[in-house]
Amino acid sequence: MKAIARTPLRPPKTPRCHTQYNDRKSDHDPNKPRDPVHVYCRVRPLQSDADLSSVRVKNSTTVVLTPPDQVIQHKQGAQREMQYIFRHVFEPHISQADVFGAVAQPLVENLIRGRNSLLFTYGVTGSGKTYTMTGDSRHRGIMPRCLDTLFKTISDYQAKKYIFKPDKLNGFEILSEADALLERQAEMNRRFAAGERGALRRKDSDPEIASQASCDVPPLHSIEEDNMFAVFVTYIEIYNNSVYDLLEEDAPQKALQSKIIRSDANHNMFVHGVTELEIKSVEEAIEAFQFGQKRKRMGHTVLNAESSRSHSVFNIRLVQAPTDCQGEHVVQDKRTIVVSQLSLVDLAGSERSSRTKNTGMRLREASSINNSLMTLRTCLEYLRENQQAPPNAAPKKIPYRDSKLTHMFKNYFDGEGQVSMIVCINPRAEDYDENTQVMKFAEMTQEVQIARATPIKPDLGLTPGRRKANKLFKIAVNNLNDLGHTEANKLDVDIGLVYSLGPGFPDYKIDSPQAQTAIQELMQYLMQRIEKRKVLCADLENRCDNFRAHLMQMERENLQLRTELASLKTVYKQERERMIAMENKLRVHEGSIDELNNKLGNRERQIDELTRKLRDQQNLLTQKEQEKEKQKKKFTSKLAVEVDKKDRELEIRLREQRDKMREKMRVRDEKLRLVSNIIQSEDLPAMVRRNSNDNILDDKMAISEPPSARRGESTQVNSARTELYATPRHVRGMAAANNRHRRSRSAGEKWIEHRAPNPVPLGTILQPYLKNRKSVTKLTDAKELTNHKNTKYCLVSQDADTDGDVETKLYKGNIIPTCGGGAQVVFDDVECLKQKSPVTSPNRKRPSNGGGGGGTLSGLGVATSSVAMSAAAFSGGTSAAQDLMSRCSVGIEGHNNKRTKV
Repeated sequence: MKAIARTPLRPPKTPRCHTQYNDRKSDHDPNKPRDPVHVYCRVRPLQSDADLSSVRVKNSTTVVLTPPDQVIQHKQGAQREMQYIFRHVFEPHISQADVFGAVAQPLVENLIRGRNSLLFTYGVTGSGKTYTMTGDSRHRGIMPRCLDTLFKTISDYQAKKYIFKPDKLNGFEILSEADALLERQAEMNRRFAAGERGALRRKDSDPEIASQASCDVPPLHSIEEDNMFAVFVTYIEIYNNSVYDLLEEDAPQKALQSKIIRSDANHNMFVHGVTELEIKSVEEAIEAFQFGQKRKRMGHTVLNAESSRSHSVFNIRLVQAPTDCQGEHVVQDKRTIVVSQLSLVDLAGSERSSRTKNTGMRLREASSINNSLMTLRTCLEYLRENQQAPPNAAPKKIPYRDSKLTHMFKNYFDGEGQVSMIVCINPRAEDYDENTQVMKFAEMTQEVQIARATPIKPDLGLTPGRRKANKLFKIAVNNLNDLGHTEANKLDVDIGLVYSLGPGFPDYKIDSPQAQTAIQELMQYLMQRIEKRKVLCADLENRCDNFRAHLMQMERENLQLRTELASLKTVYKQERERMIAMENKLRVHEGSIDELNNKLGNRERQIDELTRKLRDQQNLLTQKEQEKEKQKKKFTSKLAVEVDKKDRELEIRLREQRDKMREKMRVRDEKLRLVSNIIQSEDLPAMVRRNSNDNILDDKMAISEPPSARRGESTQVNSARTELYATPRHVRGMAAANNRHRRSRSAGEKWIEHRAPNPVPLGTILQPYLKNRKSVTKLTDAKELTNHKNTKYCLVSQDADTDGDVETKLYKGNIIPTCGGGAQVVFDDVECLKQKSPVTSPNRKRPSNGGGGGGTLSGLGVATSSVAMSAAAFSGGTSAAQDLMSRCSVGIEGHNNKRTKV
């Protein structure tokens, strides 16, 4: 990358005259002098002392980029450092005034001299682009300083308002004094009707406008004093690749309509229908900018609290035209107008979604911003390649129209104009990757060449300095009037050379005594006239020679134009013949197109017919589906009614069968009791009485419980009783117990209580008592059962009975190890706890013997039922009694130990 020397450029202008303006043949002339794009670099100060910097300013033109890993580890890896050279590098302590003086002041000089210029800021988000362009109330940026310098320079040479009026086609027209006066009066009437003090003075205007408008900048001296000037401004933004007018009157931000970019008669790009305001002071310009700034899209991101979500373009157009021979009024000739433009572009910062964490609308905005910046980079890269390619190589097509940003500024890159760019970088180590991409873009941009324009000053044959001379003459006339010389009002000034031999001859009398003296005076007067005549003749002869030379030059140009006209006529004839041939081909193709259109119409009619048939078939299928759905609902409802009816009938029959079975069981138990009394010894009566009591409690609980619970428990009891009468057999699928295992009675019993996470409080005085227990809500580990210390298992279940009372059941069993190293639980007891009102059964007696560890308390609702084991169908003396005792010891808990669980 090489440093670039500053050279003023010549941009294309809006309408003045066709020969001066945009002769597109000269834009691509390889012999025309060109200047590179001026690229500057500005380094933003670090926001915190704790931040690490990856940027180092080597000198006034060189910046060194250091990778973050070297910054963090304090390594001296110079081989990985990258150096970039710019036209000038502004260090963090450089003021806004220094940046303006080095970058923007030459552009303002070009604006006054009639040349176009473009200045844009480029960089990642949060690098200080908007601050460099606009600044704040204390440190004004480039834009307000440009306006201040411009108005201080042309303050004495501004034309009256509406002398220059936009024609809505990127040009201007000149109005007479009377028409301009009518326009000013109409504007004043609109202001008074709207109750406003100014077209742009709003109630919400910034109170700091007056302070921002003042700045200590000197005026420029390169101004044409014989011209009249007028300043026009526009403010637009490019948001999501759409152009919006920020100065549009009576339109809120959400109702702004997008504008289109068009090309004028001289192929210059402009925004059609944009609001162009004529500004007469810096205050009005700042107020217009603040009015548009309130409509600009701003947003909050992770990297920047006030991030620009669009590209903003503030255009300053300076219109100038020469004055007449008196230097008082503008020449009424549209071809003499010179329009120059200074475009100040604040580009939105490039973003990475991985760092900003944008989603939704912010992500869409970031994508549009990155796409437009990528298009700008692609256009400049293609332009550089075309300029560096050999003359006979085919140039690449530059995609200016892929983005509204590049389409708008196509004239600057493809034509004439000075282009400057300020690269803003944030020296933080976190922005190293983005800064590297920005530096590469800046390095490539400096190699793009822009054509340098040669300003052509129109020569209308008017005397230079006529405006100042006329002003001095008027001052002299006013002074003479103040002194009482009224005849001074009749004086007229001729700025050019006065062709006069002087006043007329004086009156002389030859026959008077003073005749000799009069003759001498007359001779002297004639000599003076002769000398003056010689001077005038010499001037006339000089003018005639010049006129003759101009006439010969015009004749030569006329001959050259005739030759060109003849060649153009030949080309026109060839093109006309070619056009006739193309018209014949066009007629043939139009006939083919008509035939294809007829075929297409037939196919479309066939498609419509098939579509109609398909729609009819779909309607029929839909009706059939609806009919099927209705039939399905109908049969489903009938089936539900029948199922409910059958369930009720089965429930009634089941209840009747249960009652019959209960009666049979009661008779059988009575017989079993009588048989037991006969065959048992002295130890048997207590056990038989306990079994009888358990059977009675089973009957009572079966009556009080709901049908489902009674059905399940009766099945369990019946299965348990059946096991007593049937031959012992192994159940398929059950783990085989270790018969040789014997637990130590000295360690006592250790219970595992398995209950719900949030059990309902029992609210009874007598509570289940389990000594040395461990409560769990979920069995997640098999070691809790296989542990040899745990011998008993209790499962607690709580449900609501048919009366709505809480019913608590405790299923108890022994934990027996299996042969495979596991454990099985053999349930041998079920306790049912209920809470009843003491009014219903006030005379219930407490049983004397708590079989199975349970008890009953009248009025407090604690009831216990255990699995009853019948001893019927035993025969024979002592061996039968011992067999009964062994079986009952397996099914009944507690044996002869009397205890009450509280």
